[in-house]
Amino acid sequence: MNRPSRWRLALVLLLAGPEAAIATAVKRAFDAQRRAQDRLRSFVADAGHELRTPLATMQGWIDLYVQGALHDPAQLDHAMERMQAEVGRMRLLVDELALLAHLDAARPLDREPVDVVALAGEVVDDAQVVSADRVITLHGAAEAVIDADGPRIQQVLRNLVGNAVQHTRPGTPVTVTVTRQDAEVTIAVHDDGDGIEPEHLPHVFERFYRADPGRRRDNGGSSGLGLAIVEAIVTAHGGTVGVTSTPGQGTTVRVTLPVDNTS
Repeated sequence: MNRPSRWRLALVLLLAGPEAAIATAVKRAFDAQRRAQDRLRSFVADAGHELRTPLATMQGWIDLYVQGALHDPAQLDHAMERMQAEVGRMRLLVDELALLAHLDAARPLDREPVDVVALAGEVVDDAQVVSADRVITLHGAAEAVIDADGPRIQQVLRNLVGNAVQHTRPGTPVTVTVTRQDAEVTIAVHDDGDGIEPEHLPHVFERFYRADPGRRRDNGGSSGLGLAIVEAIVTAHGGTVGVTSTPGQGTTVRVTLPVDNTS
């Protein structure tokens, strides 16, 4: 290629450069929008599925009553108990969905100085009462004060401890460790359970994701939103959350929060 040809090629590339950059940026924006729409459709479909199950259960008991099949007072009492339980599950799910919508909208948090150690102590005390068959301990710093929304941070702790208790065998120890280093506070919740298979680890914070598809609410399963809520709250505080797990050796979820974040 002679020199004029090289100059013409360079000029074409120079002139096309800004247009190509704009085209690439527009394509990326459309791709991001499409992915967001796909996630929204999936989320709405999953939420509808989760609500459909308790509604169908309640409809079934109501149909039995209308058909006169619940003439025995004991049967009627049982039906009311089952419907009450399903209403409670629906209320919890709706509350969790509303919280996620609130966090997705990036609404301001009610920040104030809170001691993460004190919050963790309350969560551990409650968990020991509810799960008296296992040892749940708190270790680490004597105090770890951060600028945060206290009830939300406590919800993070409750979700993490509750998740560790729910997904491990009875009697499995759970350890909560709170440490402070420089401008960060780290919360680590570890269980000595069976661990999580590697293929599931990238998905544990996804909404409605269950490593065990057979784990449904009917046999004690969760809504599948607990860890998603943890991630949303932590992100809203400018922190990070991650999970490490080895099959047969347990799982650790680690949350890192800035001590002072006014953003």
